[in-house]
Amino acid sequence: MIDKKSVIIGLIISVVLVVSLGYVAVAGPFIGVLVGSLIASYLANNKNRLKVVESALQGIIVGIFTGIVQILILYAKSGFEGSIAGILIIGAGVIIGAYIIIGALGGLVGTLVHVKFGKSYKRSDMELEDQPEQKN
Repeated sequence: MIDKKSVIIGLIISVVLVVSLGYVAVAGPFIGVLVGSLIASYLANNKNRLKVVESALQGIIVGIFTGIVQILILYAKSGFEGSIAGILIIGAGVIIGAYIIIGALGGLVGTLVHVKFGKSYKRSDMELEDQPEQKN
């Protein structure tokens, strides 16, 4: 199940990091997508328990939309020229493909972080937390 709010939050964080880190380092945009998809998967796991494939899908969606936004930003920077459009279409396939892989990785890592540091989903733990302590 796709959590739309967490995907939008992850997308915004990812786009901001891709644009800002793109000027600093070569791997900056990839780090931005990784962090954005990690946050999206972590937030989605807070609301309901996701399977591994669902959490990777959260990151993949963040990666796809981040790649589309980055290509649109590059197209706007070039002044909407027709000659650069063909190059950007080829570049879009490469960038979006790489962002899909990085996004899936970030989604998986987000789930692992949530399992390690997040809430426990065990039913017995929830029942124990809800009951007041008995003193003898």
